Amino acid sequence: MTTDLQALFPGIKDLDEKSVYALLRALKNNFEGQKFDYIHYKQSVKSLKEMQMDEATSHKSAFMTAATMGLTKESLLASAQNYARVLDNERESFAKALLNQQSQKVEGRKAEVSQYEQKIESHKLKIKELEREIEIFTEKVNSVDQDVELAAKKIAGTKEKFLSVYKVLSKEIAEDIKTINTIL
Repeated sequence: MTTDLQALFPGIKDLDEKSVYALLRALKNNFEGQKFDYIHYKQSVKSLKEMQMDEATSHKSAFMTAATMGLTKESLLASAQNYARVLDNERESFAKALLNQQSQKVEGRKAEVSQYEQKIESHKLKIKELEREIEIFTEKVNSVDQDVELAAKKIAGTKEKFLSVYKVLSKEIAEDIKTINTIL
């Protein structure tokens, strides 16, 4: 049976495609295809709801069927919590990558500006033949400021998109855990 994770988490439909893909890929990589787990359970509940079953009946029916395959409430919750941890780990990895990008594309460029400014000062002391080189470095300083601002905006946008997807997925899993605890 093929599992369409995007269909299982409808709240991510209109969110950033790259972030959705990254987080769903992480969930898929931790999917235990042979073992009835949270993803199988969620898929069963979704199928039962599509047959016009109400929420509670869908959950109970899916659980009763899964229980015949050895699923317990504890193993279901442990599986759901494992997927929540997978998302948390992805968020941490993303945060580290984001800091690295921030360091390379923003802080590194600021350091570059500082170096150019020092060169400009040393060349101002030289005679007329160095004035042309001073103008070149001045232009570079001006263009770096624009690059830094654009890089910072792009990184902030990427962060917002990723966190939007993360929040939706985490919220849905947390709600499923709460539902499972309430209904089962």
